[in-house]
Amino acid sequence: MLVAMLILSLVGLTLARFQTFQMHSTANLAMSAAGKLAADNLAIDLLVAPGAPTSPQSGAVEVGGRPWYWQVTPAPPPDPALMPDLVRLDIVVSAEEGGQPVATRSLLRPRGLPTVANQR
Repeated sequence: MLVAMLILSLVGLTLARFQTFQMHSTANLAMSAAGKLAADNLAIDLLVAPGAPTSPQSGAVEVGGRPWYWQVTPAPPPDPALMPDLVRLDIVVSAEEGGQPVATRSLLRPRGLPTVANQR
């Protein structure tokens, strides 16, 4: 009888620990999704802006009811000789100012105004 109670208590503790792990994983997943959404929104804003940033920028935006801190760093494209008119923008989003990145994005865009080719 004592062995059965010991086994049941171990099973109960294991289930409680698993539930804690599951809740922690769900919270991390929600945080990661909101951070990625903030990075995607910033990438869209950068793509439709009249010009690409020429120096590092940072700021904060609210997504999902909480503030997200972002940094955008311009860099040369992967092959500057083949893509002289493009700039690479590296986006880093974190939950705390200067904290660990939750989401990162890199994109290429023209340095100046995006142009639309004439269609005939």
